[in-house]
Amino acid sequence: MRSASDAGLSLASRSLRLCEWIREYPALGYTTAVVCIAVATGIQWLDQGQFDGAPFLTIYPGIIVATVAGGRGPGFLAALLSGLTQWGWFIPAFHWLAVMTYMFDATVCVMLIVLISETLDMLSLSLEREKLAKQQQELLAQELHHRIQNLFTVIQAVVRFSLPGDRRVDEASIKRRLIDRLHSMSVTHRAITDSMGHGICLTDLINNEIGGFENRFAITGALDLFLRAQMAQNLSLIFHELVTNALKYGALSETRGRVNLRLDWQAPALTITWHEHDGPSVSAPQASGFGSRILDGFARKFCTRVVISYAQNGFRYTLEIHSDEITEAPPCADVGQTPHRPNVADTPERILAAALPG
Repeated sequence: MRSASDAGLSLASRSLRLCEWIREYPALGYTTAVVCIAVATGIQWLDQGQFDGAPFLTIYPGIIVATVAGGRGPGFLAALLSGLTQWGWFIPAFHWLAVMTYMFDATVCVMLIVLISETLDMLSLSLEREKLAKQQQELLAQELHHRIQNLFTVIQAVVRFSLPGDRRVDEASIKRRLIDRLHSMSVTHRAITDSMGHGICLTDLINNEIGGFENRFAITGALDLFLRAQMAQNLSLIFHELVTNALKYGALSETRGRVNLRLDWQAPALTITWHEHDGPSVSAPQASGFGSRILDGFARKFCTRVVISYAQNGFRYTLEIHSDEITEAPPCADVGQTPHRPNVADTPERILAAALPG
């Protein structure tokens, strides 16, 4: 029973699509009207005795088919041709009342069929939109689940590697460190969510991280690049650690200290150069903490080149990134399109797991 019903629905759907296609070409619709009336008239002509006394018995089905397939114009053409053939070949007497009655009946028939056809078209379009909306909702739900899982994994890694291991625990320091890093992630994640999949501007991400110290920075180069979700999260961690280190040990720890940040873009390569100057003397850390692992091991997982220099004239950090997640215009998220999903091997949790081994 269900099989027969499904077959009927499938046939009806294919018939509607065929009619929609015919209506896209008016000449084809008018040709269909001529063919329908020719076939109906031919059937009536071949067996005139069968249709004697009922001259319009084959005509109206032809008008209906012509209207459904071609629309209003072909329907009225079919009605006109039908009247001419009936009074020309099959009806011996021409009576004005009969003609007027036929014209009224044919007009009502055509208009009703047009109304029904348009209603079916609207219903079909509504069902198609509902189907697309349902598919989009499922895709968004899957993407949301995927991002939440990634976010929790990143948070766990941040919490785990912010702890000092076997060393003495400074609760205030740990609390401040966690709050700062989680706040940075939260700001970036909110910006990604607010963008509705269109990407966030690299300059906006940087400004979120250096908020309150803008007058200590000189930012030059490609300022209007856009980042997809994964790249935005990755770079937010990088910039947060750079700002944090500069505040604790580098140029931002002294009043006269400054930071030059240059963004060089040669599609598809972005080179980021962070150079601190007029600050205290710097030296390489003796122990590798979470910040060092972020700037080195983590960065190497999605960058083609990472250079860290503790020079006498100030800390210098250079990243070179080749990625299709960086664009000159915001990537669009069309309805019905599968949301961008990065390579599984490059997802944030795998990058952190590789960069921050337990």
